[in-house]
Amino acid sequence: MFTSFPYNHSPVFIQNLLISLRSIIRKTLRENNVQLKFLNEIQKNEFDISRLISFSNNRLNYTLAQANNNVPFYKHLNLDSRSKLHSFPFINKFDIRDRMEDFLADNHKGIAISGATSGTTGAPLIIKQNMESVIREQAFVARHLKWAGFVQGDKRAWIRGDMIVPLEQKNGAFWRYSWFENMIMLSSFHMSPNNLQSYIDAMVEYGVQVIQAYPSSILTLAKHLETNDLYYPSDLKSIVTSSESLSLEDKQLIERRFGCTVYDWYGLFERVAAIGSCEHGRYHILTDYSHVELEDVGDGRHEIIGTNFNNELQPLIRYRTGDHVYLSDETSCPCGRVFPIIDRIDGRIGDYLIGEDGQKVHILNHIPKGVKGLIATQFKQDHPNQIEVQAVVNAQVFDKQQERILIDNTKARLGRSMDVFITIVDKIQKTKNGKTRQAICTL
Repeated sequence: MFTSFPYNHSPVFIQNLLISLRSIIRKTLRENNVQLKFLNEIQKNEFDISRLISFSNNRLNYTLAQANNNVPFYKHLNLDSRSKLHSFPFINKFDIRDRMEDFLADNHKGIAISGATSGTTGAPLIIKQNMESVIREQAFVARHLKWAGFVQGDKRAWIRGDMIVPLEQKNGAFWRYSWFENMIMLSSFHMSPNNLQSYIDAMVEYGVQVIQAYPSSILTLAKHLETNDLYYPSDLKSIVTSSESLSLEDKQLIERRFGCTVYDWYGLFERVAAIGSCEHGRYHILTDYSHVELEDVGDGRHEIIGTNFNNELQPLIRYRTGDHVYLSDETSCPCGRVFPIIDRIDGRIGDYLIGEDGQKVHILNHIPKGVKGLIATQFKQDHPNQIEVQAVVNAQVFDKQQERILIDNTKARLGRSMDVFITIVDKIQKTKNGKTRQAICTL
């Protein structure tokens, strides 16, 4: 809708109205009595381990049976109808892309909704789901929002991948309002240094209580506050982040400058895994959302391999996500929830650079550490021994000394022989979904 001619050429009031009408339609379809009933059901799993195990086992068995009986790819394997999970082969996105129709259930009735992964690691992958899948997904999102203290009627800010205002707009308000959701929607595509304070002011004026944002978007605002030695000047219940990697250091910076807890959410459009952080900062694998296997890949990292529970149209069994986590020594959380705990989620496997020794380097969060006046960075590598660091900076603070520190930090991580140069930009390049990639390597 946001890129359509009628929306882009309408007055602001009409744009607000169109956004609000869209929200009513989406709310009617996704947040109905069916969703509420399922939400009440999964909330009972949070503190009851016996119920959680029973619920998850039932969902897994149902998914395996659906795949075995009605999905061509799995039917052709000729597995026994009582086959357990270990009998199924591992699959990945290339299997699905090459044999799309074979992964769709032949007993499906009703509408099929197509969507795509963000494509940050290559071409987007088309995934289909039914309406029940959409409703169930919304129930899990609603449960995590409740963890974050959200109650119906709270005022929210939304800073994600929607093209709220045209990309070519350079002045004016870079936000619109969804009246029926009590939400101010701010563009993540217009966050240049000169605009950042107006984002803060708009949220304060609206009376925002909960912020939902891409990590890169809220981090940009947190770094703006830090650079100017400011704190968010109003009370917030929480910030909910998702769709991008969030390092511990960045999470702590956001919490310090905004004065509230960040609740981070990891998920995929393939719907094969979900991980949510709680009020105590622990990351919980939501084992009533999907079945997750963690395969040791060395260096303390474990790949997430997931089996979805909530998409009968396209059940995916033992899907290799390519994303990694680090295990935790903790067996219980102060929050009391009985979901398994992991220590942290590693960066998306696609965001890496090639070091001087030819190895892929995934963890880049420490490079900007200690550099003053730095608002945002993106690393680009088009040649084996050359790194471009695109940087959004506060020009009054980021001087030649800070530039040297940034270059030195980059070489310390990737190798002293690397040729590193800094390019100052107004904003970081985003994907079409409004996400920010930490690194882009074309080698």
